[in-house]
Amino acid sequence: NVYTRCAVFGNGPGSGPGQGLFNRAEVDRNGDNITDLTDDACGDLPYVDVSKTFISAIQLSNGTYEVNYRITVENKGGSGGTYSVKDTPLFDDDITINSGTYSGHKSGNLSIVGSTTLATNEAINAGISHVYNLKYIVTLNLAPGSGGDNVYSTCATIIPGQPDSKKGLFNKAELDVTGDGEPDRKAIACGDIPIITLVKDYVSVTPQANGSFDVLYKITVGNTGGAAGTYS
Repeated sequence: NVYTRCAVFGNGPGSGPGQGLFNRAEVDRNGDNITDLTDDACGDLPYVDVSKTFISAIQLSNGTYEVNYRITVENKGGSGGTYSVKDTPLFDDDITINSGTYSGHKSGNLSIVGSTTLATNEAINAGISHVYNLKYIVTLNLAPGSGGDNVYSTCATIIPGQPDSKKGLFNKAELDVTGDGEPDRKAIACGDIPIITLVKDYVSVTPQANGSFDVLYKITVGNTGGAAGTYS
């Protein structure tokens, strides 16, 4: 699963079998089945691939979350190619995207609804990677009437270890390397956020012999999200 480039690209000698598009021609001049002349040529192909990584989900002081991803487009082949790449967030339906930006190889704003095209017909040389850093600011609202189903679904709700769209912070990158507008390769990443809950219960009042009362309460702090969190 590793592409080996031509040692010498083109018509010059120096490349060998197992490299790129190596091809050899042989001529037998006198019909004795012994090669009298040989010549070879070697060309290369691009192989542009995409990967995506969930980096972090950080709760901000105003209660929103900063969600970060990284998309890497890499040309693993031996010649230059072109690509188009777009990003599509498919979060749990109780999560609202407030804003988004991307930086790195290119920069701009991310759509808060639907997909964002990060690059179109972008040239990429052999052995080169283009990195796009994505940041979304989102709000989670589980209150009745807030718009979703009011139940946070973690990344692995359906099949453990296999993220599904509309769960957690599911996100998809799609790569078009043929220029036909259709994705040829895709990469997905999914992260979760903590949901810290607080419940306080009255337990009892017990009279004491001296006329005072012992009053007992129970405080329960829970996390119904999909990631570890902190609280004070």
